[in-house]
Amino acid sequence: MSSDGIEQVEFSKLIAEHYDELTISEKRIASFISQNQDEVAFMSAAEVADALNLSEPTMLRFARTLGFESYPAMRVALQAKVRNLVNHSARIRSRLDDLRVSGDIYEQLVTSEIDFLTESLHSLDREAFNMAVEYLRVHQRVFVFGLGPSVSLVDQLEIRLTRSARHVIPLRTSGRELLEPLLLMGKDDLLIAIGFHSVTPYLELVLERANEYNTPVILITDTLGDLVGNKASVVLAARRGPVSAFHSLTVPMTIINTLLLVLSSVDQERIMNNLDKLDQLRDSVRRKNFLPLARKKK
Repeated sequence: MSSDGIEQVEFSKLIAEHYDELTISEKRIASFISQNQDEVAFMSAAEVADALNLSEPTMLRFARTLGFESYPAMRVALQAKVRNLVNHSARIRSRLDDLRVSGDIYEQLVTSEIDFLTESLHSLDREAFNMAVEYLRVHQRVFVFGLGPSVSLVDQLEIRLTRSARHVIPLRTSGRELLEPLLLMGKDDLLIAIGFHSVTPYLELVLERANEYNTPVILITDTLGDLVGNKASVVLAARRGPVSAFHSLTVPMTIINTLLLVLSSVDQERIMNNLDKLDQLRDSVRRKNFLPLARKKK
């Protein structure tokens, strides 16, 4: 790939297209770049190679596998993408600089969250988001996968999707407890997978199972879209900050809340009917639990 039109290159799409061609070492490079694009865009091949304990020729082969003439040519493409992101949010970032320097820890954390939420306004693919809503609308049984800190997001989706008249099967544990529910997955189901930073063996397992049985997949992530590639039907990606930084779940939680809100709008009648049934059940429980107590007081 020459330098002509190189600023139009979407790195994540290149990774997805060539991922199966990459060696184990080259997949390590792809993962490192995906998680650290801001920094890698301005690092030399030698610096990245040293960080990964690889050789410079390996870096060159990686760049050529993606279709670039050289590693510097690939770096130009990465720099163009980083500059584009910076331009979108530079105005708001400049207003928040004072808080970063002089604010207390709470102010700094809130400022950081505002930064990444603002960036997500430009980086979240709206077409992909609309596709995700449609998948949720037409599928009745939904598997939701997430481990570690992502379990709280799984819990949120389980509660809210159940209220939205969906049958939810949570996948929030490893080992046997994860494997047995996967036996139920089929082509008429939907998988929502949540994963950040790296493609873990368990994430890879649930994606492979879904692909094997033609189950559509919505992936909610930060940097894994290019590594997962076509294993996901829809990727909802938004950065949460450098890998080494403290990460909250504000950005992915906002994406999930918006998904659920839009789903409630496009499938309003069925969801409202289900919520009415929930209210009736609550009233029934309240009557059974509290009426005997009230009689005793008389």
